[in-house]
Amino acid sequence: PVRASSRVCCLLRETETDDLTTPQCLATMEDSRPKKKARKGGNRGSRAGAGGKMKQGGDRKHSSKHDASSKRPAAAANNIGSGRRHSQSRAAEAAALEMLTDAPVSELSPQQRLDLIAELCEAVLEDPDSAFTSAKAMAPSVDGDDDCEEHVIRLPSKVRRIIDMADPRLNGGDMSTARLAMLSLLAVFRDVLPSYRIRLPTEAERSVRVSKDVKKLWDYERNLLEHYQSYLKLLERTWGASAKRLEVGDGATLLSVTAIMCLCELLKSAPHFNFRSNIMGVVVKQMNNRQNDEVSAACCGAMEALFASDGQGEVALEGARMVAKMIKDRNFSVRAEVLRAFLALPLRVHEDEAQAAKLAAEANKKKKKKDRETADIEEEMREGDATVNKITLARAQADTLHSITLTYFRILKADDLSDERVAELLPPALEGLAKFAHLINMDTVVDLLGVLKNMLKRVDNLPLDAGLNCILCAFQTLHGPGQEMQIDQKEYIDPLYSLLPRLSTESDSVNSTELALKCLNGAFIKRREYSTVRAAAFAKQLCTVSMHAPPHTSGPLLAFVRQLFQRYPAMHQLLENEQDIITSGAYTPSATDPEHTNPFASSAWELATLKFHINPAVVYHAKGAAAQRMLQLPAEDPGRIRADLIGNSREGYIAYTMSKKKHPLRAKGGNDKRRRQQYRFITPRETDNYHLK
Repeated sequence: PVRASSRVCCLLRETETDDLTTPQCLATMEDSRPKKKARKGGNRGSRAGAGGKMKQGGDRKHSSKHDASSKRPAAAANNIGSGRRHSQSRAAEAAALEMLTDAPVSELSPQQRLDLIAELCEAVLEDPDSAFTSAKAMAPSVDGDDDCEEHVIRLPSKVRRIIDMADPRLNGGDMSTARLAMLSLLAVFRDVLPSYRIRLPTEAERSVRVSKDVKKLWDYERNLLEHYQSYLKLLERTWGASAKRLEVGDGATLLSVTAIMCLCELLKSAPHFNFRSNIMGVVVKQMNNRQNDEVSAACCGAMEALFASDGQGEVALEGARMVAKMIKDRNFSVRAEVLRAFLALPLRVHEDEAQAAKLAAEANKKKKKKDRETADIEEEMREGDATVNKITLARAQADTLHSITLTYFRILKADDLSDERVAELLPPALEGLAKFAHLINMDTVVDLLGVLKNMLKRVDNLPLDAGLNCILCAFQTLHGPGQEMQIDQKEYIDPLYSLLPRLSTESDSVNSTELALKCLNGAFIKRREYSTVRAAAFAKQLCTVSMHAPPHTSGPLLAFVRQLFQRYPAMHQLLENEQDIITSGAYTPSATDPEHTNPFASSAWELATLKFHINPAVVYHAKGAAAQRMLQLPAEDPGRIRADLIGNSREGYIAYTMSKKKHPLRAKGGNDKRRRQQYRFITPRETDNYHLK
């Protein structure tokens, strides 16, 4: 049945009809049916010839051998016939494809265009060597009225045919076909592009006699670059036409959005290949597209993927410089996501190490000047090696760090920024400085700490995430290259105390809680706090904030309070009764300096109240803090607790403890079988009215 259906389909393609009752279709289906085998003795019901009955003995054996030998040519003839029909169907399909390929795109129906795109893409992937080469054909040329001659013409290549269908100016304005052709070309080029950068041979190299294989490879690479460049020009031209529409006020078309998405995918899949600077220039400009959020998010995602996947650092350096230049040219009027793209950079090299790498590179250059031939051979071997050059990586990462740090400092020191732009750009700039602060040198550390001190003087006017990032950046700097400076961290701890109450009032407390935990960890866990009053003031403040904050904030903060009780045993006075403590003065939580709050004049009574919280996690950590139980790390890490509670809140899951009370008639003790057999009866007592009798 499968062969029969395939032959019917082939016949339908040949006859171009949908009627299965035609004689040709019926004949083909009849031929495809399995035939019955002929019996050795012939048909029992058939009559004998002139000789009457068939001879017995040797004549019967001879006839059976003759029948068997006569079947073999018949079976071979049937196989030859089926093979011919199959080859004819294949030839018909090839002829139909050739007819679609030769016909102009404007004359094809929409379905024929889609079929042609699919067939051409399959042909390109099957044989990429011939897909980028134009074929030759003979076409008749008419000279006068009667003289007809033939001349050679060049037909467009298969990839060129798809590029023409992706251009609305050449396919009759069919936007749907153009969009599908663009996406098909994207898939083709992602599979076909090599993993190296193509360098075309010079005129001197072409004049040298080379082998056929080398010449074939040169021709293939040249044709590949030409078609790839044509495809990139088409994408850039399509998006450029949409950019003009956006300037007027019209929205972007679906075709233009597809074009910019294709550029983003090409940048992520082939950042090493030719024309990457052209693609990067278009993508970087659209990172700050304020008319279309989808385009801006795609471009920022492409640059982040480029930063994260670069192993040598040269491509990331080029992209970071382009983004920094764009921010500077637009006078810092950019989206916050543009600055957050720098966070994907995997910078690991310190500036001092980069300076040593530069000196080593200069020494290598002097050695290369002495021996040019050996240097050229080493350079060629290095290009073919798959390992990462540490000197090149160190220099590239140092230049990248210098570029992004300069951008961050320009944002922090700019005086003409409006309040809206400060609120939008300060958090990502401070977040980036907090991540890369341990890599900068000592001179930059002094300048950075001075800028952060001036900003923390007006910390109440800053957004919560900006203030927390500023404090975190200071702690990261002091724990990294600023350890040798011996600076008192009181100037950065006091603003943190004043920012903690805002965790219970800010709407975006999800991200702010994570930043607050990092700041608290840097202030009291990574370093030793010698002022017990300051640590107790923070513990009392955290307990107060946990009373009013949501569960995903209260749980991690109470877990951190348990850490404080473990690290600073002198704080256990907060867990005693206020009547048993002899102190002077009153607790003043509104003081600016935490050492002036007098926390030991009060007690951590909030823990007793939080034992009745609706969330079991909050109840567990409140009881653990009151009982001075140690945290079981890493299972009870504050950051992990926060992630679990946020996941529960997003999924709508509310955990609760269910308490079961035993029925008063249920027997106590014993196993289950005996409980089922025992019964208890309650005799009602007598009353004066005897109404129970």
